Amino acid sequence: MTSSKKNFIIAQARPIWSFRAFVAKTQMLQKHPSINARQRVILIIRIIIQDVKKHFQMRNLIVTLSILICSAVSAQELPGFSMYLQNDFILNPAIAGTKSFVPVSVSHRSQWTNFSNAPTTQLASVHGGVNGKAGVGLALINHTAGPTGMMSAQFSYSYRVKLTEKLKFSFGLAPMIIQHSVNKNKISLDEQNDNTFNRMSNKTITADLNTGFYLYSTNYYVGLSVLQVAGNKLRSGDDLFREQLKRHYLLQAGIDRAIGEKYILTPSLLVKCIESGAPVQFDVNIKATYNKLFWGGLSYRFSGSSAFNESAIVFIGVTKNNFSFGYSYDYNFGSIGQFSSGSHELFLCYRIPYQLNKEITEPAK
Repeated sequence: MTSSKKNFIIAQARPIWSFRAFVAKTQMLQKHPSINARQRVILIIRIIIQDVKKHFQMRNLIVTLSILICSAVSAQELPGFSMYLQNDFILNPAIAGTKSFVPVSVSHRSQWTNFSNAPTTQLASVHGGVNGKAGVGLALINHTAGPTGMMSAQFSYSYRVKLTEKLKFSFGLAPMIIQHSVNKNKISLDEQNDNTFNRMSNKTITADLNTGFYLYSTNYYVGLSVLQVAGNKLRSGDDLFREQLKRHYLLQAGIDRAIGEKYILTPSLLVKCIESGAPVQFDVNIKATYNKLFWGGLSYRFSGSSAFNESAIVFIGVTKNNFSFGYSYDYNFGSIGQFSSGSHELFLCYRIPYQLNKEITEPAK
């Protein structure tokens, strides 16, 4: 990062306790052509922690930090999960209906657990095959981070084609409705009658579309999905509070390798790219399954040009009597890891038995 670029950020990131001034400073950072969302978060967090500790109580630090984090990533990055290997449907609508069962899944994620008002996310999903070639699914997400919230509902439809005896191809579409909200009661202002703050709407609703392709066999898979394809705008109040949904590009791939009669080793990769200019994110995963009962593994998450999201993830779980339960823990190596005790995620799934058309092979995993 150049000295002039860093000086610009430092000048804009000094503690701001007027909401009007805070909005103005944030917009200047957003318009700077060489600053992406994660760099903005990293530098602002560092500067505020160093400066505010000297002049203000920790309570003010946490409130300001929460607002800044939400502002930097709001409407740009969708909520993320670490247990997506157990519920890959959330990555790609083309996966709907490709299993030999109907998975009804719920999960809860608590991120950066040392912070007050840290991000939390809940997910509920279900999908299954309608016939030998079609699938449908539904995913509901609730995400909160400080004073901001996001709720979404996604309905998925997929169509599958048999390419060879073992190789199948699926295409999926998923229209969705998204609601972004701001809980003004969680924001404390020095100026209680701040006109800029009062002009902000509590809720705003928009619609968008997810799409994906999925190529799979019994022991490997490759998927590509594009989320928030339309990139519609979110408007909260007036033109001062306008954000645009950013397209997410996800590439996933994995392969199953049997080791003896009871062990299966599954290396996999997830690549995530966001149009906002955030660094490309890579997840390198290794999962081991014993006797189709116990499973666990490790993931390493990193970005090519930023250490903010560099994490090590461990996950374990058990599957028995059509129930699957799992837990994951994320440890962040970046700046946020100095002040957080990590992220935790719980996953629960019930598999309703369902017989796929014999011409459609269930994918790996």
